[in-house]
Amino acid sequence: MIVCLCKAVSDRQIRVAVKGGASSLRDLTRDLGVGTCCGKCLPEAKAALSASLQARDSLRSALFSPASEFAV
Repeated sequence: MIVCLCKAVSDRQIRVAVKGGASSLRDLTRDLGVGTCCGKCLPEAKAALSASLQARDSLRSALFSPASEFAV
């Protein structure tokens, strides 16, 4: 889904940016240009960023569970 019409930024591009290290709206603005024209995309960009960060964090916690679970 297109989040920013002015810069043609999709939610997929936001997810990729988060995987690449973006963690704030400022990062998305710098990397993708989100919110630099009319600004109407900022609420949706913020929601997509939040969802991407939550997905990233839940994946990390699943991958890096405590070592005690693997003790023999």
